[in-house]
Amino acid sequence: MSGAPMTAPLRVAVVMPPIVDGDPRRAAASWTTLTRTLAAVHELADVEFHVFGRHRGGPEVWAANGDAHMFCGSDLALAGAVASAAPDVVHVHGLFANRLLRELGRELPRRVPIVLQHHGEPVPSLRTRLAHRVVRARVHGYLFTGADFGQAQPFIDGGVIARNARLFEVLEAGSLLAADVAAPPVDLAGSPSILWVGRLIEGKAPLVAVDAFGIVAAQLPDAHLHLLATDRTLEPRVRARLAALGAAGERVHLHDPVGHDEMPAWYAATDVYLSTSRREGSNYSLIEAMSFGCPPAVSAIPPHRAIVGDSGSLFAAGDPQAAAAAIMTAATTSRTDVVAHSQAWLSWPSVAARLLEIWRCLRSQHS
Repeated sequence: MSGAPMTAPLRVAVVMPPIVDGDPRRAAASWTTLTRTLAAVHELADVEFHVFGRHRGGPEVWAANGDAHMFCGSDLALAGAVASAAPDVVHVHGLFANRLLRELGRELPRRVPIVLQHHGEPVPSLRTRLAHRVVRARVHGYLFTGADFGQAQPFIDGGVIARNARLFEVLEAGSLLAADVAAPPVDLAGSPSILWVGRLIEGKAPLVAVDAFGIVAAQLPDAHLHLLATDRTLEPRVRARLAALGAAGERVHLHDPVGHDEMPAWYAATDVYLSTSRREGSNYSLIEAMSFGCPPAVSAIPPHRAIVGDSGSLFAAGDPQAAAAAIMTAATTSRTDVVAHSQAWLSWPSVAARLLEIWRCLRSQHS
């Protein structure tokens, strides 16, 4: 029999370190981003996934959507199970499961690369940093949304990640909202209507959003700002700042949170999506808003720069004047251009293609 030799499917072990309480099958089914990622990869290539997790019981093994799942009761058992799967690549979600990384390093052949994906964790305590320095020699790369724009730099400066470590730019997720969901329409006042989504906490900088709107309101008398907020920690300060705006403050609306399946209608009714965040691991709402064509005006933090590219307006975090200018620019941006950018760079096929590129590169370099 002649012909080109068949290439074995890529075998990827996906490791979710947090200890799960309750039914592990239910927990795994709730990992929507992971399940969507695996499905998107299957659409593009022949990949054999083995998903591993931790829970407080004995071993649990099952298959879902053609992927093998195993939950174990300890780091040692999990590491042994990963090694038994004979993966080409081990992809660990999260940076600092140091005890598990130690066991994986012991159980896996050194030719098997391990990569860690950042999901918004801050630079950890000194103790955790030192623990990671012990195990990081076994790590072959770190995945960040915003790696190309300095997202990993605080971890490098803090001595967590080695300065010569390999960094990979990835998109954490595509939109988890379906474009064809039939949600009741939302009527958002304003021309433009500006939507800010998040928690009223320091890290999201809602006061910067209010101050920026105060500047915009003087130039756009029909503009309205809509704060769709969950955590209300800073609500008293936000309301005090609104009162200080006088009449312009009456055009700022503080809304109660809505269900995730209602968000398409909000994005469809929005002229500008605003994010004033000082730090993000990614920004799911930004990705979702852009999939519906919302022109973004967002702080120029590394993940925002990676997500927005050339299709939005960026401003220095914490600068209301610059934020106001970005809002003004975004208000004139074509929704069609934003959708085109989203489809080209922020889709699930894009997420899957980039991961495949990384995994295949690592397999070829370490096989």
